[in-house]
Formats: sequence, structure tokens, C-alpha cells
Amino acid sequence: MAIDRKNFSLAKHDPEIQDLISKTEHKLLARWAIDCLNRVFFVFEKYYPNETIPQTALNILNDCIDDKISMWEARKYCWTVLELAREIEKNNKACCQIVRATSHCLATCHVPTHAEGTAMYVISANKYIDEDKENVIEIMEAERKWQIDHLKELRAQ
Repeated sequence: MAIDRKNFSLAKHDPEIQDLISKTEHKLLARWAIDCLNRVFFVFEKYYPNETIPQTALNILNDCIDDKISMWEARKYCWTVLELAREIEKNNKACCQIVRATSHCLATCHVPTHAEGTAMYVISANKYIDEDKENVIEIMEAERKWQIDHLKELRAQ
């Protein structure tokens, strides 16, 4: 799917990813979402080194994947993550998108298709991280290609 930066929308779903997601086991999707998020997570940590909410969310999701806590316990923390996204939105769009990706990542414990939201917000974060680069479209497209290829790799293991 070619990405049009001017018309990029988080509401436009990628049919190839949707097809892969529909055929992928729930916990594997959560792991894929974590992998997608980790591709930009360092940017958030650079700007907000003392903020622990996103890392806590990832720890909670990992505990849920490992059956250490219930889905019901895990999903409650999504609201805390979203509150952080709203707080930083005016000051740092890229980090806001990373936090929103984190929320979707954690929400995969409840609804597997939130994994796609993680991937889409990661691409949106790239849009802001690299907005001054001439090749921002290529960066966004390369990220989407990596996401698709990585999900295929995980499914093949």
C-alpha cells in the first residue's frame, strides 16, 4: 500500500495487514505490536526519560501474554496511557503518537485487532519524527513494509 503523506490517515486500514491479522493468533499479534512499537519507542524515551507509563504498559502486556495477569487487569491501564497521550499532544506530536501506539499495543490483550492500531500509530509517529526529511514518504513506506514482512516472519516460526 503506497503511503500519501498529505492524505495519510489513521482511519485507512491496510488490507494486507488486516488479512494477516485475521489469520494470526492473539498472543503473536501482541508480540508483533510490541516489536512495531519498539522501532520508535526510543524517541519517546529520549524526550521523556523519566516517564514510566509507556514502559509499565509494555510490562503489563508482557505479563498478560505470559498469563501472569488477566486480560481484565491489563486493559484497565489503557486509560492511564491515553491520559498521558492527551497531556503531551500539544508539545510533542511524535511522542503523542508513540504513546497512542503504546495504548493500542496494550489493548491487544483485549482485542487482537488493536495490533493494527499500534502499527498505524508507529507510521504516524514516523511522519512527525521525519517530517523535515525529503524522503519522509519512503521512510513511512519502509516502515509499513517492515511491519508486514515481520508479521509474516513471526507467523512462519
